Amino acid sequence: MSRVADRIAADRDSPAAIPRRNGEPVFNEPWESRVFAIAVALCERGLYDWDEFRDRLIAEISAADRRGDLSTYYERFMTALERLMLDKGICLREEIDRRAATESAGDPQH
Repeated sequence: MSRVADRIAADRDSPAAIPRRNGEPVFNEPWESRVFAIAVALCERGLYDWDEFRDRLIAEISAADRRGDLSTYYERFMTALERLMLDKGICLREEIDRRAATESAGDPQH
């Protein structure tokens, strides 16, 4: 297991902890596992530190809760990841939108 995966596995109590069932990560839709894998891969490439992403995710979860937003954990996860990638210049909004449109065309859920 990678260092990032070890840190994710150890985080079971924070607001950013990934959903689990019987100790194992739970992904309800294929896109959820893909966005999770993207976040881990970008971190492992050194584009950001996992704690930096985790802090963004916690902030996004808190903000969504305050707004009464009923989005899912992974929708919030994806929003936090998109914002981090934009802020760090990893990609442009147009690239995210184009990729999302491509994914949506092949997957009715996302």
